[in-house]
Amino acid sequence: MGRIRYKLKKRLYRLKAFRRKGFGIHSPFTFHLIVNVIEAKLSYYAFGQLFPYRKIIVNALKSKLEDGEISKDLAKKYKEEIQIIKSTEALDRLLFRLMNFWHAEKSAYFGEGIGFTLAYMAKLDSRKSVACLDRGGVLSEYSDDIFRNYMGIQNYKNFNYNEILKQNPNYDFLVFSENTSKEILSDFILNCELLLADNCMIVIQNPHKNDTISLFWKQMKKLERISVSLDLFHLGILISKDGMQKQDYVRKYRF
Repeated sequence: MGRIRYKLKKRLYRLKAFRRKGFGIHSPFTFHLIVNVIEAKLSYYAFGQLFPYRKIIVNALKSKLEDGEISKDLAKKYKEEIQIIKSTEALDRLLFRLMNFWHAEKSAYFGEGIGFTLAYMAKLDSRKSVACLDRGGVLSEYSDDIFRNYMGIQNYKNFNYNEILKQNPNYDFLVFSENTSKEILSDFILNCELLLADNCMIVIQNPHKNDTISLFWKQMKKLERISVSLDLFHLGILISKDGMQKQDYVRKYRF
C-alpha cells in the first residue's frame, strides 16, 4: 500500500471515529473494555523490564546495517523491523493490557521478523506458554537468541502452522502482526474454527498498513462468530463471545 493512500485512510478514520471514551457504546462489556482497559493506560512492572531491550535490539540492527556486508533485501527487512520496534511500544503495552483483561489461557502469535510483541505476551504469565506460528528466517533466529539468552523469556514455542491445524488447539487469544504471510492469513479465514476457542479475542496489529492485512481485517469482521470489532486504526480488536450482538466500532485512540 502506497504512503499517500495510507495517509488518506488515516484521515478518513479520524473523520469516522468517536473520540469520547466509551460514550455511545450500549454494551456494558464493551464499555468496560474501552474505559477501564483501552483508555486506562495502566502501567505494569513488566513494561519497565522490557523497555531497555527495545532500544538494545534497535541499536543492534543498526550496527548490522552499518557493517555493509548484508544483501539489499535483508537490509530492507532490518530497516522495516527497526521502524516497527521503535513505533510500537504503546501498541504492545495496550496488547498486554488486553491479554490480561481477557485472562487468556491459550495464546498464539502470528508473524515474521523480530516479533517483540511476543516478549510482552510471554511476560504476562511465565507459567503459560505462547504458541508462535509463521515465524522463520534470520530475524526470528536472532530474536530467539535475545529472548531466551538475554531476556530470560522461555515460555514460548515455535510451531509449524500446518501441524498445529491438526491439533485443534482452541486458542482464546491471538495476535496477528502486520507482516504475517498472505498464505497464512488466507488459510486462517478458511480454517479458523479448527484453531479458535468459542470465546476468544483476536488482535490485529496495524490492520490498515498494507493490502494483505487490511483484507484479512475486513474478512474477519464479517465472520458470523465475531460479535464485536473495535477499529483503533493502529490496532484492530475482534471479540467472539457468547450472548453478544454483532457490533462494529471505530474509536479514536492516541498511541
